[in-house]
Amino acid sequence: MNDPLLNKVQLKSLEEIITAARETIHRHRRRFLQRSLRPCPENCKGASMVGHKVVGCTNCGSPNADTCIKDSKFVPLFTKEELAQQFADQLRNPEVLLREYRDVTVFLWVLGAFDKQKKTLDETIVERVEQSEDKARKMGASSGGASGVHVLRESQPSPDDPKAENGTGGSVQNFNR
Repeated sequence: MNDPLLNKVQLKSLEEIITAARETIHRHRRRFLQRSLRPCPENCKGASMVGHKVVGCTNCGSPNADTCIKDSKFVPLFTKEELAQQFADQLRNPEVLLREYRDVTVFLWVLGAFDKQKKTLDETIVERVEQSEDKARKMGASSGGASGVHVLRESQPSPDDPKAENGTGGSVQNFNR
């Protein structure tokens, strides 16, 4: 088979794919947390409901579902840890992945964790891609690569990487980003 397209394709290394997948998952997690912790009656325990629709808030007195009048009276429905767990559960649900996180689905498919026909996820790959690099390195060292997913080696951040500037290197999972 002599396909001219194959001659033009430059495949990325496995480390580059995993790094991009981690960054994409972290970006989605950060946005999910920001959206879910934004002070508004929709995210507040004091929300006034009519059926399934939020019409205001009893805590701050807001008549609007989108804005709080007094942010100090905002009481979130869930803690950051509970929201992070909800996001992790969504990453493991093939239907939610296909509907909400198509880019993550493609990364997981490339890494061999997602099979659309079987609608299953390889939990070990998802878990290792999702977690921070330090935890992945420790798990890889402790398992000796026996799981067949020893490809999650740490790659050094480039000097152009914005995470390299702040000293975190992306290795610490920070829910406040």
